[in-house]
Amino acid sequence: MPPTESDPGRPAHLARRLRLARWALAWEQIWPALVPPLGLGGIFAALALFDVLPLLPGWAHAAILALLVFGVVRLLWRGIRRIDWPDDRDAARRLERDSGLLHRPLAALEDRLAGPGDDPLTRSLWRAHRARMAALARRLRLAPPSPGMAARDPLGLRAAVILLLVVAAAAGGADAPRRLARALSPVAVLPGWTPALATWITPPAYTHLPALPLTPGDATKPIAVPTGSTVTAALTGGWGGADLILDGQPKPLAHQPDGGQRIEAKVTAGTRLALRQAWREVAGWPITVIADSLPSIDFTEPPQVGERGRLRLAVAASDDYGIGRVWVEFRRAEAPEEAPFEVELAVPASQPRSLDSATWHDLTAHPWAGLVVSARPMVEDNAGQVAGGEAVTLELPERTFANPVARAIIDQRRQIGDDRSNGPEAAAALAEIATHPETFRDDKAVFLALVLARTLLAEDDFDLAAIQDLLWNAALRIEEGERATAERRLEDTRAALDQALADNASTAALERLLDEYQAALAAMLDSMASNQNPDGAAPSADARILGPEELQQMLETMRAMAAIGSREALRHMLDDMGQLMAELRNAPANAGPAGKAAAELRALARGQQRLLDQSFRHSDDKADAQANAQAQAQAQQGLRRRLEELIKGLGETIPDTLSAAASAMSAAADHLGQGAWLQAAEAQAQALQRLDDSADQLARQTIGAPSRDPLGRALPGRVLGDDGTTRLPAQAEIQRAQHLLNELRRRAGEWNRPEEEREYLQRLLKRF
Repeated sequence: MPPTESDPGRPAHLARRLRLARWALAWEQIWPALVPPLGLGGIFAALALFDVLPLLPGWAHAAILALLVFGVVRLLWRGIRRIDWPDDRDAARRLERDSGLLHRPLAALEDRLAGPGDDPLTRSLWRAHRARMAALARRLRLAPPSPGMAARDPLGLRAAVILLLVVAAAAGGADAPRRLARALSPVAVLPGWTPALATWITPPAYTHLPALPLTPGDATKPIAVPTGSTVTAALTGGWGGADLILDGQPKPLAHQPDGGQRIEAKVTAGTRLALRQAWREVAGWPITVIADSLPSIDFTEPPQVGERGRLRLAVAASDDYGIGRVWVEFRRAEAPEEAPFEVELAVPASQPRSLDSATWHDLTAHPWAGLVVSARPMVEDNAGQVAGGEAVTLELPERTFANPVARAIIDQRRQIGDDRSNGPEAAAALAEIATHPETFRDDKAVFLALVLARTLLAEDDFDLAAIQDLLWNAALRIEEGERATAERRLEDTRAALDQALADNASTAALERLLDEYQAALAAMLDSMASNQNPDGAAPSADARILGPEELQQMLETMRAMAAIGSREALRHMLDDMGQLMAELRNAPANAGPAGKAAAELRALARGQQRLLDQSFRHSDDKADAQANAQAQAQAQQGLRRRLEELIKGLGETIPDTLSAAASAMSAAADHLGQGAWLQAAEAQAQALQRLDDSADQLARQTIGAPSRDPLGRALPGRVLGDDGTTRLPAQAEIQRAQHLLNELRRRAGEWNRPEEEREYLQRLLKRF
């Protein structure tokens, strides 16, 4: 109904102020009702932030939570019941009181004129009265709410609660949310209330690291986790299903028949690992995922060629968790696209993080022997990651055979290796060699090898590698007899001993390998005694002597070192034995100037053989022949100059065939300069034959009337005394070490000794 003169209605500004006054009056009643439950809740929050409640027994913790809920509800209910919600009349009285107005002007504005109000004077007076009351109403103001807490709380306990909360929040710090969660989760009062959690991280097998258990609440610093690790969580009890939270991504735990829950998950990335059940986090840990680094490897020194064409490969490799495999990859320099061949290097079974290896390898049997190759060290870690070092270029060592029959077999082996189509010619040549068994001492094993190789070559798709291996072993047997087999057996046994020492094998295993090594060493010495070196030379005057007694003494010393645990000393003694055997095998190299000249001539013969092979190849390839003629001529001249320098050094002991070899080399160089490849090949073949004949003649000059056999032992009919060239190990020192070791073991087993002393004795024993 629109306002009239007798009922003009309520102004809008007055309605707003009345509404605010009602809210102020209501707040002055609500706040005193809220202060007690809020104070009780503040005290509980402070206790939670101080992390006090989890220290209480489960029943006490649960009782406090129950009392808290009861107290808060009770205080709230009592306070709400006391609230008297204000109406407009109460709001008008509050406005008039705060404004200091007398005579209740707001009530006057609500009054109505009594009677009909037909008298003009009455209406005029009524309007003047209302105008004066309206003017007073425009002066209304509302004071801020005043719940009167000072009178209700004269001791200021509310401020103490606030101060306590501030201090508790500072003490909780970043762990405040988890402390509050623990305060709301009492320890089990009834079975199944609180879950039992077992969590651990299992690193990948390639790391060789133990499993890492995770303890709830242990989150002071990030936990290092190798990538690919497996986190396992087993949960028993609690309410509801659980999730494994890995970097914010939940993975539900699978329910088990026994009522528990379990999960296994891979960890490849993330910064936080947590386990949540129902509404709360049971445990959580910050993590740092560690990626697996690539291994590294390189040569510590360039590959070196030693006696009898052995190649020394020295590498250093490292990895953050462990080395699984180390090898050297060889590729032909002229044909890098061909498949490489690999030489494996020994890696200890413990798969260490770093490896420093230097080993000798006989690669003279490989078809690439004598060719230029690139050698690159390679390493693979336990995770399957492969890395390579810097490649080096070298000429793969090649063995030169002194026996002409052995050389002929090796020539046929090289021919079929260069071109499989040469198989029929090689089969015919091998058949011809087999028809003259007297040239290889009627050796049945060599005869059978030649016949088998000829039979295999008759097949269309013959096994090239098998035939090459067969011919190589036949040539070695012709050259050295049983010595080649004995030498290979000795090298295999020595490699097994090295591997056992690297793997920290047991004493019993070392004893067994030493027995095998002794048998192989005896067979090697017997073969050297019955089949002297290819040149037939005796050892030089300064060669080391190795007699049966000395050999037995050294082997007994090795056994004693293995028994007392002195593995490093055993390793050094094996190295000394290997060096001694190398000196015995390489005795002709020290057989005076003639022996050295023979070795140099064989090296020249190898170079001449390569030039001869290239001449035959270029004679078939006319397009490429002219471009290489001058380079081949210069190489031929270089060989001739080396031969002339050797002739000058020999003086009066020059074989007649050397001059003929020099002349043939000079003629070959002239033919190469003119591009006459066939004529050059004929001259080179003559030079090669003269070089071989000269080497054989010089080798025979090294044979004198020695008083010892190639092993340094007295020949029949001669009596030799101790010349002081053999150094015997000190047995007294070994016996004393054995006595000390036994005494340490005895004292370590006496339990009446102090614990500190027994721990010290155990540390001493570990060094053995």
